[in-house]
Formats: sequence, structure tokens, C-alpha cells
Amino acid sequence: MLLAPQPAVQKSPKIAGRAEFGFNLNLWQHVVLFLLAYALLITRKPDAIFHAQFWAEDGTRWFADAYNLGPWRPLFRTEVGYFQTLPRIAADLSLLAPLLLAPLVLNILAIAIHVLPVNLMLAHRSSGWGGLRLRAALATAYIALPSSPEICANITNEQWVLAFCVFLLLAGTPAVTRASRAVEVFLVVLSGLTGPFCIFLLPISLLLALRRAGQWRWMPSGILAACCVIQVIGLTLVSPTARTGWGPRGATFDLFVRILGGNVFLGSLIGANNFAAIPGRQAFVVLFFAAILGLIIVASVLRSAPFPMKLLGMYSTMLLCAALALPSSYAPPGTSQWQMIAKAGAVRYWFLPTLTFIWLLLYGVTVQVKILKIFCGAILCCVCFGIAIQWRRPVFPNLDYAAEVRRFEVAPAGSTVSISINPEGWHMQLIKHASPGQR
Repeated sequence: MLLAPQPAVQKSPKIAGRAEFGFNLNLWQHVVLFLLAYALLITRKPDAIFHAQFWAEDGTRWFADAYNLGPWRPLFRTEVGYFQTLPRIAADLSLLAPLLLAPLVLNILAIAIHVLPVNLMLAHRSSGWGGLRLRAALATAYIALPSSPEICANITNEQWVLAFCVFLLLAGTPAVTRASRAVEVFLVVLSGLTGPFCIFLLPISLLLALRRAGQWRWMPSGILAACCVIQVIGLTLVSPTARTGWGPRGATFDLFVRILGGNVFLGSLIGANNFAAIPGRQAFVVLFFAAILGLIIVASVLRSAPFPMKLLGMYSTMLLCAALALPSSYAPPGTSQWQMIAKAGAVRYWFLPTLTFIWLLLYGVTVQVKILKIFCGAILCCVCFGIAIQWRRPVFPNLDYAAEVRRFEVAPAGSTVSISINPEGWHMQLIKHASPGQR
């Protein structure tokens, strides 16, 4: 039965600890894997480390609030209606470094979070996804994902990856040792208080709790439920107008097909593209067939995929539907939100749907149906091409951040200094503190 509780497997604490933190590999091997994945991500966007600059909300919201208001007050402020604990804590940590190095601190933390799913996927707790070799292929595909360059080395969008980490923990076998449970609680709380993802992780957690035995099975659900209440309070009481005034949604079947075919399925193959924005019937027909073929492959592979993969399909579908229903995209007069996100082939909304599709392709080459295996293998070859051409993420324009810092340092205490940051046209407002000798 689908909802029949799974029998609890008794393990000694010593064996359980080795299983959960040994990840079927030695600790030093996991340290090496983490460092290797970290280095690979740096090769995708080396300017994040060697020429670090603030990006969007990293500077205008998280760091500026931490610097101007202090480390604690911003934790109780919402952004776009939601509490954002992860980037606010990261900004607090960046205050420990000189202003010149603050973007580097944020980027270092962002890349570290981005690497976490690699170790989680290779953990013994993730054995339900398949053998170690298959999970290594899934982790490699995650690191090499050609789409969504917006989620790369910036703390603002790492909330998507943090929520994905929590999903991997939920979909894995239950935590046994105190240490692993403490880590899981920390990540669930941190993710639950960072953005709206707890709302979508809660039904996943409840479904898994109904399938399992033991008292611990309800703990993640309880934490996520409490976080949902907090986020709803932030959205409805603290910032009731935060998600208004974005412009008309403008949902149409034409745009839906273009988004699904261009940004999701073709985006999985070749990365960020503008196909969805190409006008005309011919472009629509191509994108329509891309969407239909993609959906057929998804449905065919999901039938034989392991249960965690089915859960990922459900989770990514919920996030995609939520992104289309309530996109955080400002539509200028004369345009709609769906028109804006259809043109945005690089944004965070396509991160999990494209990753899910690529992972399904990897499962597809292992199925018994020969035609499906051939199709998935051929499409994976296109994915490899997309990885090759999209490996290097776009470099941010050089706004001479060092010169901006020097200008700030010579400003009089109490003055407000506007610092140019990326993307071009954005500015970070800092109120200059008095030096210790002037207080």
C-alpha cells in the first residue's frame, strides 16, 4: 500500500553514524568531493571569487540593511513579503570583513551552499535514488546544469538550493543519530525561514511521514508547519502589499507553451535562451512540439523511476506552478508578467524543472524500453553540448567596486553614500559609520 508505514530498521548508534556521515565513503573522500565541486563551480564563474562584486539584493538589501541597521533588526524584516534569514545571516557574517571583501564573503558562502546537494546526493541516506554511480551522475549533472545562471555564486538566489537540500534530506532515509538530526533541524529551520519554500516542502514531508514509522518522522513536518505560519504572517500582516503592483499576469496558452517548451525543456538542453520570445507561428509550433515531447518523456520515465524521483517531479511541478501563478517580475506598462518571464531564459524559476528533466533523462537510459532509452540517450548528448557552451557563467561588468569603496571610506560620518553595483543601474545606499576614534 502506498501509505503503509515502513518498518523501522534498528541500528546501533555507531553503525548508524557511519552510515549517515560516512556516505558509503570515507570522511576524507567527502571533503575532497566538496572541494572538487567547489572548484568546479569557481571555474563556472571565476569572477565571483577573483573579482567579487555585489549583485542586486546582495548589496541593496542584505548587506545595506546589515550595515545600516545592525545585525539583528533586519532579521525581522521581510522582503517581497517573506522573511529571508539565510542571506541576512550571510550579510551579518560579511560585516566581519572590510567593505572591500564583503562581496567575496557572500560569494564564498553562496558557493558553499551550492555544493551541499552533491554531498547529500552521495550520502547513504540518499541510496533510495539508486546506486552510488547513478547518484554520482545525478550530482555531476547538478553541478553542470546549463540553465539558470541566475543561481550561481550569489546569496540571494541560493535559497532555492537550500530548499533543494531540505528536499533531499526529506526524501532520504530518516536521520538516526543526534548529530544528523541536529543538522537536519538546522537546515529545515533555516530554509523554512528563508522564502516561501516551506509551503511546498510541507506536503512532501507529510506524505513521507505517513509512509514511515517512528516519532522522528513528524519532526520535519512540525518545523515546516511552524515556518509556514511565520511566512504567512509576514506576507499577510507584516507586508500585506509586498506582492501588489507588479502589473497584470497576462497568462495565455501561447505563453505557457513558449515558457514550457523554450525555457524548461529546451533550456534543459542548451541552457538560457530566447526561443520563448521569438514571435510567429513557426516558433510556436517548434516550442509546442518541444513541450509535448518533453512531457511524454517525463511521464514515461516517471512510471519506472524510484519514489524519491517521483517526489522531485511533484515538488518541481509545484514550484513551477507557483512561479507562474505569482511571479516576482515587474511588468512595465503595456506588458504582462508572463511576457517578462517568457523572455527571461536565465532566471531562477527554471532551475528545478530543468534539473528534474535532466535527472529523468539519466534514469531514462536505464529503463528496459529500448526506444525510450535511445531517445533519452540522444537528448543527453544535446545536454552535453549545452553544458559545453554554457559552462562559463556571464561575467559581471566591472564597475570598479574598489574605487567605490575608496570613495565611501573618505566620506564624512553620517553621510549617505550611493555605491554602484551590478546589475548596472542598481545602487547600494550606505550610511557611513563614525570611526572608533570619532565616537
